[in-house]
Amino acid sequence: MTTEKLKALVTRAVNLDRSIAQDQEELKSLKEQLATEAASRAEEATTTEGGGTSLVFEGAEGSIARVTVAGATLKSSVKAEGRDIEKVKEAAGRHFPRLFETVLAYKPIAAFRQEAESLLGAKDAAKLVKLCTNAGKTTVSFETKDAATE
Repeated sequence: MTTEKLKALVTRAVNLDRSIAQDQEELKSLKEQLATEAASRAEEATTTEGGGTSLVFEGAEGSIARVTVAGATLKSSVKAEGRDIEKVKEAAGRHFPRLFETVLAYKPIAAFRQEAESLLGAKDAAKLVKLCTNAGKTTVSFETKDAATE
């Protein structure tokens, strides 16, 4: 790719990124307005199978916006320390052991890679580290000038 084509590609990508960001902000605001309107019309909502509610608003030319509030779901876990678990234990009373199960998890230490290498040697440490690592995510980001200063 030539330098000029690369510059044109970057310029187009930056302009598109700026436009998408502006559109996403506007869409977020519109969705918030629709959610607020749906909350004010709770009596018009229909119940969903999952225990939530749904309300449909019609737009021009047959378009619709469906605002759905999902039903409450159980947390997957409660932290084993702190005020939350104390409140849960108090509420469950003597039935706490029958209502909850203890889950054991292992967290690598802060200097895991270095400590593994010193204990296991480079080859075995590399194998262990690979087993305990998530692949990195590739991202592309842009730095955009303020449109007003161009």
